[in-house]
Amino acid sequence: MKNFQNEIFAGITRISEPFKGVLLDAYGVFWGGNDCGILPGAKECMEKLVSSGKIVGVLSNSTQLVSKEVNKFLRHGLVQGKHFHFLITSGEVARHIFFNENLPFEIHKNKFWLFGGVHPKYGSHEAIFQDTCYSEASHIDEADFAYISIPHINGEDQINPELFRKELEKLKLKNLPMICPNPDKFAHEGNPARAVVRQGSIALMYEEMGGQVFYIGKPHKKAYEIAMKDFQKFGSICHSEVLMVGDTPETDIRGARLYGMPSALITKTGIMADRVAHNGLEAALKALDSNDSPNYFIERLIDDL
Repeated sequence: MKNFQNEIFAGITRISEPFKGVLLDAYGVFWGGNDCGILPGAKECMEKLVSSGKIVGVLSNSTQLVSKEVNKFLRHGLVQGKHFHFLITSGEVARHIFFNENLPFEIHKNKFWLFGGVHPKYGSHEAIFQDTCYSEASHIDEADFAYISIPHINGEDQINPELFRKELEKLKLKNLPMICPNPDKFAHEGNPARAVVRQGSIALMYEEMGGQVFYIGKPHKKAYEIAMKDFQKFGSICHSEVLMVGDTPETDIRGARLYGMPSALITKTGIMADRVAHNGLEAALKALDSNDSPNYFIERLIDDL
């Protein structure tokens, strides 16, 4: 395979040819947030990938269940089987873990404390925990661990994680281990889209306070393992034959790199676009950690806008 690392391609066409599968992040790749919907040209690009014989999966750090995300995309014209073959969310991975695996800390009461409350614009955490052995504690002293919901203040997304510090300091006094179901520090929402605080920012602050955090979703291995099981339902395919495409170096690209999956980083939409806008392209690329450097750079998912 040729090394195009120093070249930035317009879109995915030139680099996707050697791969049997393409694994797409949603936010910032083909999805512009709830206010923007599908990014221009992304639907047609995804259909072209599928019709050319690629197996196309979506791996999102959304904490919604798969059925909810599939229905959301369907309302915007993205059809499973036509534009993508399967979708995995961090929420679905979390539900799998709560059903089938032991958590990496002691559990005595099977109760969790919800940090942040329910965001009024998104589905409740209750769907993830439904029929598992875990239930929400009515008081923090009853809880074995904390679960971070989508951060908000009075129902509004925020751009500054520091606004949540005081509540985190109160939680740290109880020294509960924390589960972070979405390692993304920010996500694009609004129209025009802007980077707003997500669970990864809260988890990082808690770790800096000395708290214990257990992460679910990209860049962690379990999400990629589940994705590969879905790829293999469509034929013999290994992780080196799949291209991960994302906009966030620390989750999409780092996770693929750790798993041994080739990756492409988008520079003109999503989180990376914000960094380029604030720091310039050269500085933004130079700032990438070695673990977050992709095999390819592309401006957008599509070749022509």
